Amino acid sequence: MKSTTCRLFLGACLLLAAGLRASADRFELADGSVVLGRLVTAEAGKFRIETAFAGTIEIAQDKIKSFATDEAVHVGLAAGREVLGRVTPAGDGIQVAAPGGPLAAPVGRVATVWRQGADSPAAHKRKEEAARMARHWAYETSLAMAGRTGAAEKFGANLGFKATRENAQDKLILGFQAERARDNGIESADRDAGFADYSAFITEKNVWYARLALERDLIKDLNLRSTTGLGYGYKLIKSRTEDLEFRTGASYVYESYTNHTRFDSPGLDIALLHTRTFRNSKLVNSLTYTPAFKDFSNYHAHHESSLELPLVASLWKIKIGLANDYVSLPPDGAGRLDTTYFTSLLVNWK
Repeated sequence: MKSTTCRLFLGACLLLAAGLRASADRFELADGSVVLGRLVTAEAGKFRIETAFAGTIEIAQDKIKSFATDEAVHVGLAAGREVLGRVTPAGDGIQVAAPGGPLAAPVGRVATVWRQGADSPAAHKRKEEAARMARHWAYETSLAMAGRTGAAEKFGANLGFKATRENAQDKLILGFQAERARDNGIESADRDAGFADYSAFITEKNVWYARLALERDLIKDLNLRSTTGLGYGYKLIKSRTEDLEFRTGASYVYESYTNHTRFDSPGLDIALLHTRTFRNSKLVNSLTYTPAFKDFSNYHAHHESSLELPLVASLWKIKIGLANDYVSLPPDGAGRLDTTYFTSLLVNWK
């Protein structure tokens, strides 16, 4: 009984294997060898074939003498003609059983082949290009809070929002940040800042950019600082995991203080922007320097370094970092350098 069952099982396997072998596309190579598999597509001198023994492989078209398909496929010839039909070997080439009559051609004249129901190589490339050029928004919200009660009363909060729209041609970043703090009933932080940064890619490593930054800080008696920049950027490093961009251009700075003093001047706009993505984290560094033409001793420099680490859920991250803000000629009573250490909770979504 067991012997009969084994024979039936073995016979079924042989019939299945024979059926699979019979239904496979067949490729005869110039050296006389034969490859059985399923033709996925052919384009740019390469045939992509799914095989049972080696997965998907590529064979150079000039190595193929003839081929046959087990069902009708789309065949595009170098002359521009396109037909749909089952392919069989014919002499030193192929023959396509097209509705208008059989079409014979050397394998070298075949420009493209694709399966029924699939996109043609040209249509596939158009879709890939459209997806590459599509602009998608990505959003980020950050929140940091700290407080203490008892012998001393302290409270501080920092709220931020950033929106990024990017594709292969350009990139737009919009951001806003608000900071409030009280120390024993006295305001120790009252700052709002916003920015817009746009860059367009001239080539893979060359960009031009335009940016605008606005800031209000009543603790520093600053009613408004407006910085506009326009210039050229070069990607010193550009890879899938790292981006280092050097910027140089012209700027215009306007400052207004609560003591009614004002300052405005064109100047330089110099920056170094760096991003490094690791498997589960991201390092971001930025350094900007904007000296004024009216007085080169009057400049504003800003540095920020941060590390983003994921939490349990993919949307949530924690951001730790350090920021330095230096004003060379601050108003009377204000310090030149502000250093901030921060830890924020981030939420990212698209």
